[in-house]
Amino acid sequence: MPSSKPPRIAVIADAHFHDLYADYGFPGLAHGDRRLSFRLLADTARSTRVFNESYFALLHTLDDIAARGIRHVVLLGDYSDDGQVETVRSVRRVLDDYAARFGMRFYATTGNHDIFGAAGRHRAKRFLNADGSYSVVSSDPNVRDRGAREVVASSLMYCEGYPDGLKEMADFGFYPRPDDIHWETPFGRDGDPAARLYDVHSPDGWTTRSLMDASYLVEPFAGVWLLMIDANVFVPVDGIAPGEPGDLADSTSAGWNAMLRHKRFVLDWMRDVAARARREGKSLLAFSHYPVVDPLDATVEDEMALLGRTGMVERIPQAAVAEALIDAGIDIHFSGHLHVNDTARHARDGRFLINIAMPSLVAFPCAYKVITIDERTIDVETIGIDAMPIDADLKWAYEKEVVPSGLDAGGMLDVADYGGFVSEHIGHLVGRRYLKREWPKELAALFRGLDLTDLAVLALMEPLAPPDAATAAMAARDDAPMRARLADWLSAERLEPTALSGIKALDFLADWYRLRMGSELAFDWISRERLVAYGAVERLYAEAGWTDAGSMQGQLALIFRMYGKYAAGLPSGDFRIDRETGSITPMVEEEQGMRQAR
Repeated sequence: MPSSKPPRIAVIADAHFHDLYADYGFPGLAHGDRRLSFRLLADTARSTRVFNESYFALLHTLDDIAARGIRHVVLLGDYSDDGQVETVRSVRRVLDDYAARFGMRFYATTGNHDIFGAAGRHRAKRFLNADGSYSVVSSDPNVRDRGAREVVASSLMYCEGYPDGLKEMADFGFYPRPDDIHWETPFGRDGDPAARLYDVHSPDGWTTRSLMDASYLVEPFAGVWLLMIDANVFVPVDGIAPGEPGDLADSTSAGWNAMLRHKRFVLDWMRDVAARARREGKSLLAFSHYPVVDPLDATVEDEMALLGRTGMVERIPQAAVAEALIDAGIDIHFSGHLHVNDTARHARDGRFLINIAMPSLVAFPCAYKVITIDERTIDVETIGIDAMPIDADLKWAYEKEVVPSGLDAGGMLDVADYGGFVSEHIGHLVGRRYLKREWPKELAALFRGLDLTDLAVLALMEPLAPPDAATAAMAARDDAPMRARLADWLSAERLEPTALSGIKALDFLADWYRLRMGSELAFDWISRERLVAYGAVERLYAEAGWTDAGSMQGQLALIFRMYGKYAAGLPSGDFRIDRETGSITPMVEEEQGMRQAR
């Protein structure tokens, strides 16, 4: 590599941009001299991401990147809300604006929300009206909603397929530009979509489709290669003719597990790229929307034992994926999709693969990352956007919905900044989504009714079947011998007698999800007193040796074991990667200051 230091690169994942002020073909909310296309808070309260705030989150992030003097930005998929024609057009307008004003270059890869198959698919969204009712805007004229004031048919809501869905994003890496030092695809240097087709077969082998792959390699500045992988995999469905509804399987849960089966040519190309990078002294970084190493701290088996095959479990890459990328010569890969902030490493025979999972701009913990490349090391800095204030337009519009509907928004509307909003949002999801959809009924009921003291008492009791645990735990608190055992344990842990008091089990579960999604970034949102209390109960269950998943204590032991793994993962905030050894070390504040001033 050249001796001069290359520019820094900002990485944004899962911006899910919704243009709050775009015209989707319905009246919207008139506010001053503007009209708002405002998504329902009721929908936000049940979704794993927030909607209206995405407009301000992306602009705030790009402003912050510009202020740091960073001119190269990777968009790691799901740059649009749901691939709608008007939304993708709005993304392009925003990126063009920053390119014109600050000289920024953007390098995008596709996510499962940006594009679908060859022909695309319909989308329908609910929007708030001035009287507190809602309208549905849909690209499908056959959509009906009895609760809506009106259903508006609009082609602007359609999510396009390859290559039409890329036309608005053409300048952002998907096609060659004259100022690229080098650009290629798995098929060569021809950017024409017709030259970038591959065949994919249905499981029964009866149907074959030719689809476009949008992967590319670009050298934006001397010495650095960005390997941008299109890891969307759309597979023909058995028995459904091409062009019929449902003819292609969604890519959401496919990811790299499906890449190994259906897009091996991309792996072959990656191997060739990596070999050339080593020969030519290029620093190679790989990017795709989907993770290539488990970003949940090796908790998948525990989750399956506890909850079964959840949506998250379905999206975790198998170990064969990491093995394949190591064989291809890839050592560092950035991913999005899961909205998780995490660093994971897979090693074999002295070789390694590091996956840096990116948080989303529209979910806790709301951050982006900056890469600084040196001769041997790569520094990764995680920059939160949590201090962004909540825009006045949002507060005004939420009142329009909440007052007439009586919607329970938890604490989401009682915060002053965006970080507080997404933190309250994930806490709200525990009761509104996760416990309802994924958790066993008995376990969900226990978390709704008990506190942390009760969970500690259960660890000190005999095994209990799930239906009996909540009643038994509350009764045991009034038992003198149990109170004495609990007091002895608290003393041994050097905890005050009231250390667990007032911490609801539901509050612990909210913090459990914050750690699951944020890793070390979550520590800023959980008090030290709570972390100490959680750690003590975690040790209590571990030392008790609960292993029977059929008992409530065995299930709680799994939960606390997962909590411990979330809290003790590899550095995921500001850290340095040694590309020769694969070591990952936290960076001290002095180094951060020197890097930012450079």
